[in-house]
Amino acid sequence: MASIAKFGSALESSSYQSPDGGSAYAPLRKKTIEEAIAMGYNPATMVECGVTWADDHDPFQHVKNAAYVHYVNQCAFREFQSFEPYLGKEKFQDMLKVRGVGPVVKNYTVNFKRPVKFPDSLIVANHITEVFPDRYFGITSVWSLNQQVIVADFKICIVFFDYDRGVPANLLEIGGVYKDLYEGLKQRLEMEAKIASIWEKEHPKRTKAML
Repeated sequence: MASIAKFGSALESSSYQSPDGGSAYAPLRKKTIEEAIAMGYNPATMVECGVTWADDHDPFQHVKNAAYVHYVNQCAFREFQSFEPYLGKEKFQDMLKVRGVGPVVKNYTVNFKRPVKFPDSLIVANHITEVFPDRYFGITSVWSLNQQVIVADFKICIVFFDYDRGVPANLLEIGGVYKDLYEGLKQRLEMEAKIASIWEKEHPKRTKAML
């Protein structure tokens, strides 16, 4: 898919890889992040992933499917880092070292909307769609800065797991800081759903013609 962004040179087109993020990408980045936040995505755990020519391309000269999983995993880890205020430092470190209770990706489905190719940089962001005592569901979306649209959506199920016992974990039954985490996720769900509903009313989906 052709880029809508215009650059003065090849070097400028990959300037997202420079230490300052590239001045040419600043307005593209700002617009994308503002749109993602308005759609209900969590600004605190967003990540930016620059496309690399050698590592991310497949033989067809666009970003390979496996690269998207790598991008989304970076956002997922920041999501897990956001649990620290609820768990406290000790339980959070236990989670990182696979002790006690922590999150595990149960499954995901992906919808690739548009191809992406170098040069480009991607914003990856998540919003929660459902929360239960033993799991939660969310959508992690990938935006192309050059195309200024979502190019992939991942629907993900995260389950909580007792690493020591090797069984699923119910945060409410365990209680304590894990109950705090459950309530924090519920609060975030309510906030993000409220924001998303406003966006959906202001930007109704177009009805596609039936062939």
